[in-house]
Amino acid sequence: MIKALKKRFIFSAMLAVGILLAVLLGAINVGNVLLSERQSRQTLNMLMNEELRLPPPREERPRDFLVPRTDANTKMSAVYFTVRLGEDNTIIGVNTERIADISDDEAKSICSAAAEQNKTEGKVRNFLFRAAENRADGSFIYLFLDTTMQQRSVLRVAFFSVTVGVLCFAAMLLLVILISKKAIRPIAENIERQKQFVTDAGHEIKTPLAIILANAEAMELYLGENKWLKNIREQTVRLDGLMQNLLTLAKADENKAPPGTEDFSFSAEISEAAEAFSEPMRQKELRLSCQIEPDVSLCASREQIRRLLFVLLDNAVKYSPPRGEILISCRRDGGKVDFTVQNQCERLPDCPPEKLFDRFFRGDAARTHESGGYGIGLSIAKTVAESHGGAVRAAYFPPNQISFTVTFPQNAKKSAN
Repeated sequence: MIKALKKRFIFSAMLAVGILLAVLLGAINVGNVLLSERQSRQTLNMLMNEELRLPPPREERPRDFLVPRTDANTKMSAVYFTVRLGEDNTIIGVNTERIADISDDEAKSICSAAAEQNKTEGKVRNFLFRAAENRADGSFIYLFLDTTMQQRSVLRVAFFSVTVGVLCFAAMLLLVILISKKAIRPIAENIERQKQFVTDAGHEIKTPLAIILANAEAMELYLGENKWLKNIREQTVRLDGLMQNLLTLAKADENKAPPGTEDFSFSAEISEAAEAFSEPMRQKELRLSCQIEPDVSLCASREQIRRLLFVLLDNAVKYSPPRGEILISCRRDGGKVDFTVQNQCERLPDCPPEKLFDRFFRGDAARTHESGGYGIGLSIAKTVAESHGGAVRAAYFPPNQISFTVTFPQNAKKSAN
């Protein structure tokens, strides 16, 4: 349990760090892309104004230190070309003096692609373009600004930011792993004290319970049976069963290996467990359907597996309405073994299925108390399954079906905790 708690701490801490880094680096890169695009458009507008012999637009906003104003130096460093179209959209001029790797034919091809978009602004390949009419001679000018350098700058920032983010995440992971043991130490010590208390209290209470039960039986022989002695005996047996279950859970929490691991027929154990509940099912007129694949074997603790089967079958019998139906199935699934108990119930619990495995949780407190349950049977089933490297899950099937499925590896053994 302590190792599981440590893993959860590391996972939670790194999830928070990962989200923070993702938001931070994402904001930086999105901002860089937007600012780069804004600067490119400002440069494009300035160059178009130069081509049209228009005065520069009046700057109403204050200077922006993130996107500097365009000036003569900006024009000198810009890489662009222009294409002029006549009245019938024929190309009458191409100027590629400010770009080295584009020929006139390539410029005409790019201009044709831009003209097909039928827009005054847009993008073709890595060129940002703007089209405007030259009122001086009636021609139409397409100006194409090469944004290759800006794109490389954006990718460079993205690469370095992701690299730094990964390195920071790795460094934080190492740091969290180093401090996780110290961080969860108070919780681990508290859990250990609780487990020790349950174990010690369980052993201390067993003797008084045995004495009370023996005295109650002696008084019953001497005074005869009466309802008070009967209640004493029943509640003593109930309390003794509760302490046995608590001790089982405490031992499981100590990560002790399952005792007496052996190879045995899981199919036979299921059949025997189902036969043991034939009388309670007969009293409630329950129908039992079995779909048990023969010769399914496990390498596990026979005693604990039998306990798991009794918990699930007892739970199905208790909560099935009279004249209901219980379905038991067992089959191989690749290298795993699936065991399922499905039964009807008067109404489905008002909680998520996984909540049913919480200790002392009661989906229906009244009926659980009446049926003699402790609220920890499913917790024991989950502990037994996980101690053998398996898992157990619950599922609801409206309107009134509930199932519990246990999955074991074919050679079920103690899982590493």
